Amino acid sequence: MGVFIGGSKNSNAAKVALKINWAVREILQPAMDARYPKNTYKLQQKVGIASSSTMVSRTGIRGSNDLVWVGNAANIAAKLAALHSEYPTYITAAVYNSLSAKVKFGGDPKRDMWTDLGDKDGYGKIYGSKFWWTIS
Repeated sequence: MGVFIGGSKNSNAAKVALKINWAVREILQPAMDARYPKNTYKLQQKVGIASSSTMVSRTGIRGSNDLVWVGNAANIAAKLAALHSEYPTYITAAVYNSLSAKVKFGGDPKRDMWTDLGDKDGYGKIYGSKFWWTIS
């Protein structure tokens, strides 16, 4: 889980998700194909992004504790990441509506990188993307 803060948190989170998609396609899959040439398995990954007020608390006993996330964003993002693997990146409408133009539009010619998937399973409107962002 990643937590992004600040004025451009949603754009930063979406950009990182698109970079993860690129890394899986361009680094991890080729490395796996080279190591196991007879294997036809294709790596798949998904990222879910949601935005809300969130509280974090360290809980547990000394030496055996963990972080507990409380808030809608953590719950919804996890559920988005569990959706069908057609799209490697899913975001909520609140995230989509706050994306910068640079993260919302891409390709040549420029077009919306996010597909409106409508209302899904009580999360409200969500968007999916098959685009990637090159790691430089």
